[in-house]
Amino acid sequence: MVKNLFYVLIFLVHAISCPAQLKASLWTEKDRQILLVGLDTTQANLQKEVVNLTTAQLHFKPDSSQWSIAEILEHLGIYEELLYWDLLNGQYTPEMPELAKKVNGVDSIMVAYTNDPVKLKAPFVAQPLGRFQSGAELLNYFGRFRNAVMELIKTSPADFRLHFIFRPEEAGVRRVRDLQQYTLLWIAHTARHTNQLIRVKSASGFPR
Repeated sequence: MVKNLFYVLIFLVHAISCPAQLKASLWTEKDRQILLVGLDTTQANLQKEVVNLTTAQLHFKPDSSQWSIAEILEHLGIYEELLYWDLLNGQYTPEMPELAKKVNGVDSIMVAYTNDPVKLKAPFVAQPLGRFQSGAELLNYFGRFRNAVMELIKTSPADFRLHFIFRPEEAGVRRVRDLQQYTLLWIAHTARHTNQLIRVKSASGFPR
C-alpha cells in the first residue's frame, strides 16, 4: 500500500510539473543577448566620449537653454536607476499574455527613439540637480545602475515578454511596453543623449 502510494505521488508531481516545464517562453535567449549587447555597447560609447573631459568641459553650456555634459550624465544616471527598480519590481508582476500580441512589433519603435526628432522635456523626477562635479562621479553613478541592470537581465528567470510597464495615455505608442521593449527604449535613450553630448562638445566656445 505504501509502495503504491509512493508511485501515485511521483505520478502526481510529474503531472503537475510537466506543464510548467513544457511552457514555452516568449522571451528568447536572442532577446536577452540583444539587451546585454545594447546595454554594454551604449555604456562603452558614453564612457569613451566623456572619460577625459575636464571640469570646465563637463560644465560648459552652449547656451542657457541647454544642458551641460554633466547634467546630461546625471540625467542618464537617474534614468538608469529608475530602469533598474522598474525591472526589479516588474519581473514579479503577474504575467499578462493577453497583452503580448498588442505590443508585437513595438521593438523597432523603441529603438528608433535614438534619432527621434521630437524633443521631450524631462519629467521632474529625471531632471539633473547638479549633485556631481567630476566625470568620475558621474560615470560611477551611471555605471553602478547600468551594471546592476545587466546583472539582473543575465539572471532573471522572468519572461520579459509577459511583464509590462504602463504609462499615461499621452505616452502614445509607448504607453504599454513589455520589459524587453522598456529596456530597448532606455538603450536608445542612452544613445540619444550620447549624441546630444557630442553636439555639446562640437559647440562654439567649448573649452579646449
